[in-house]
Amino acid sequence: MIVKPKIEWFTFNKLRTPYVYWKNVIVVLENPSKTLVVDVWRNQLSSYKPPREAERFKFTYRVGKVDEENEGYLECIAQELEKKLKPLLVKDFKCEDITVVLNC
Repeated sequence: MIVKPKIEWFTFNKLRTPYVYWKNVIVVLENPSKTLVVDVWRNQLSSYKPPREAERFKFTYRVGKVDEENEGYLECIAQELEKKLKPLLVKDFKCEDITVVLNC
């Protein structure tokens, strides 16, 4: 199956309103020189905690809202983003038989 998600990106330094109420998002933590981690968050963003390894870095949040029809494939989209961004901390996303085409 081929998935072509539409992702709307938002960048900010701290989690604040209205972002804290979002669910089913892709979270990318990055600093000016490197992408730290690509993560999937399905609960309210207010309860998101960065991985312990990333806490020692100063970073910004880049949060991607995926269109509703592709929210079920967040892990597959994050896996493809991870391949493109090559983050410092790699997560193991389980995704099989789905090809993701990104427009970024």
